[in-house]
Amino acid sequence: MNNPTAVNYSNPFVFTHKTPLMQRLADLVRSGHTQYVMGTIPIEKAGFLAYKFETQFKTNIGKVEACRARQRGESSSRLLFLHQADNDHLTWVLLFQPGVTPDHSGQKWRDALTDKIILTNYELVRHTRAGSGKPAWTWRYTQKQYDLLRDAIISVVRSKQDESLRQVMHSIARSLGFAGIREQVKKLNALIRAEWKRRRAKSEAMPEPAYHGYTRRFADRGCRLSELRLSAGQKNMVSSGAKGAVSLSRGVMPHVGNGTVTG
Repeated sequence: MNNPTAVNYSNPFVFTHKTPLMQRLADLVRSGHTQYVMGTIPIEKAGFLAYKFETQFKTNIGKVEACRARQRGESSSRLLFLHQADNDHLTWVLLFQPGVTPDHSGQKWRDALTDKIILTNYELVRHTRAGSGKPAWTWRYTQKQYDLLRDAIISVVRSKQDESLRQVMHSIARSLGFAGIREQVKKLNALIRAEWKRRRAKSEAMPEPAYHGYTRRFADRGCRLSELRLSAGQKNMVSSGAKGAVSLSRGVMPHVGNGTVTG
């Protein structure tokens, strides 16, 4: 059943960079795909899952066709895969926008409005920017991760572990530049200054926080599942001592909206 040429096996696009995937997730939820399910699956089984959802939810139709279907009152679905380096599993997210006809798929949908989509240490939230009365969707650190960073700052400043403080500051500066995360980074840097002022002598110079910028818009970056399977198989050959393996080209695919790619 692991034969990739089987009729019930699909060859979807797989994101190999997390930031573009996070942008597409925010796009889809913003467009109304607020119901979702997600999980992980071994690389060799992902094609069967993709085929199942294509058959059940039409996740592979193009942007124009999906738009016309929504205008007819039909539901809309999108399936996104993410592969992170040195991992033999993919993270998958199936997003769903209900139509006029009730959904009878049996999926236990979660609501992104009340049950946040969480990816590694980030969560997708509605966020109202200053000067705007309309909320937008953005990413921020989960409360658990934010508290870990906050506790680390307090600990290293109070214990005068300046090299460790520099490492924490470097980690914070490398945070993704989504609006919600930028607000958290500002608060963390403010905490560093406040703790330093409270605990350290005036003669002690505080390390200056590095600049934390914006996350620009990215095209989809990744490859087809078949290429990922080939790379994984050849990586196993290398680990077993075989010769002739080639590395995966984690390339760029032009984004055509709604989580689809050309090619």
